[in-house]
Amino acid sequence: MNCYHLYAKCIAPLRNNTLLLKLLFGFCPSDALWGQYWDWTTLSLRGSLKRTLKPETKLLDMGCGAYAVLSRYAQIKLSCRAVTAVDHFMELIEYAKQHDPESGIEYLCSDLFSNVQGVYSLIVFNAPYLETEKGKRLGLFQDDFAQKRFCGGKDGADTITRFLHDLPEYLSQGGRVLLGVNHYHISKEVVRAAIHKAGLKNLSFHYNPLTNACVYELKKEQYA
Repeated sequence: MNCYHLYAKCIAPLRNNTLLLKLLFGFCPSDALWGQYWDWTTLSLRGSLKRTLKPETKLLDMGCGAYAVLSRYAQIKLSCRAVTAVDHFMELIEYAKQHDPESGIEYLCSDLFSNVQGVYSLIVFNAPYLETEKGKRLGLFQDDFAQKRFCGGKDGADTITRFLHDLPEYLSQGGRVLLGVNHYHISKEVVRAAIHKAGLKNLSFHYNPLTNACVYELKKEQYA
């Protein structure tokens, strides 16, 4: 645990660096009032978006957070013309919207798909996947709000399971899902079981062995 705390302390300045974020994602961010701008999973999803996204893609960024990093990257650097950024917490959506008033990105407060309408050709989700007890042990939940944002339940998969269960209704024919997790915090077996239970096809798996961050590229089984 001490090693993890040392690692977290060392990596935090990079993740809070505005110049680095502009270099990686193409825009100058607002102040980091809601925690770090990105994590290793964000970077893995960035790479998958770069491989997958086309300007005509209709993108839904689930769990966009206060900085909507992936949404803004998709619009600015990948020329995506239709972007919807969703988060469960009104405080985060209002902050993102306040600091991005002219982009045309649609910001929406929604508990997963509860307020989402229509279908999308690409849905990206940097999911909350921290196990409850492990997150507490490592000091990853600074307060109750942080636990609500990042905790994935007992095995880390509660939110992922709900997301995968509901998403087929919001995915267009032939559409794809980019599900980002970090296997330092959640096991492969748990994630793959949730994917299988939802009846989704895993098209590809992009894994970074240095950071344990990965992206599952998924599709509805009948269109695989």
